[in-house]
Amino acid sequence: MLTIKNGDVTAKIDSHGAHLRSLTKNGNELLWQGDATDWEGTAPVLFPICSNLKNGVYNYNGKQYSMPSHGFASKIDFEGELISENTARFTARQTKETLEMYPFTFEFEVTFTLEKDALVTTYKTTNPAETDMYFSVGAHEGYNCPEGIENYEVRFNKTESFDACVLEGNILGYQKDKILPDGDCIALKPDYFTIDAIILEHINSDEVSLVNKTTGDKITVTVGDFPNLLIWTVPGAPFVCLEPWYGFPDFVDTDGDFTKKHSIIKLAPKSTDTKTHTIRF
Repeated sequence: MLTIKNGDVTAKIDSHGAHLRSLTKNGNELLWQGDATDWEGTAPVLFPICSNLKNGVYNYNGKQYSMPSHGFASKIDFEGELISENTARFTARQTKETLEMYPFTFEFEVTFTLEKDALVTTYKTTNPAETDMYFSVGAHEGYNCPEGIENYEVRFNKTESFDACVLEGNILGYQKDKILPDGDCIALKPDYFTIDAIILEHINSDEVSLVNKTTGDKITVTVGDFPNLLIWTVPGAPFVCLEPWYGFPDFVDTDGDFTKKHSIIKLAPKSTDTKTHTIRF
């Protein structure tokens, strides 16, 4: 576990999974701390897929592979190093075990930097090979809502069409459910999460905020590098996840071809992709 600080803000990151485990300001914990009843995570990193594969498998270059939901990044050890008092970097590369699930060589760095009132997370993916690499990346931070999620709303900085993608089991059909008229705010209700998540594709907004309707306190997440946003909780649990994704679940009619997977990133040989999101509080 590495700890970074900036004034009265502290973050703790586990080298196992480059998993952000704590984010405090003035000693106040902003992150859900996980439990066995609702959700054991706090802020797992999603790589090299986001969400689920149809039947848990995909095809690449004539061979079938199996990978768990959200990929393997949260399940492997990273090399962690403190760059400064307020910056920590975590690096993972392919192993024998990852190559059995994902036949690509890679270098994947997750860097956390604490500013005065913000945590900046940068995901840097390098393809060292002579062939194209395909991957997705996403964030999954859960934020404390101690009064219950009904006391919170999610606000967008631009008008959105609240047509949420509908899951069929753990993958997607092509139906969309208009949960609210077009606007810039979703008042949270447990009913929205009885199936799973609110899945918003190609959002307009650059920022989205979780706002306490009573106090006005808010956490704002920049999503400019990520086209898709998921809002998720377990009904009755006192947390909400705001998840910027460059990735998507499989659709029901997928043929499993990884190179055609929806919202996949194609990274050219000997090149690097960088995505960043910021949590302001």
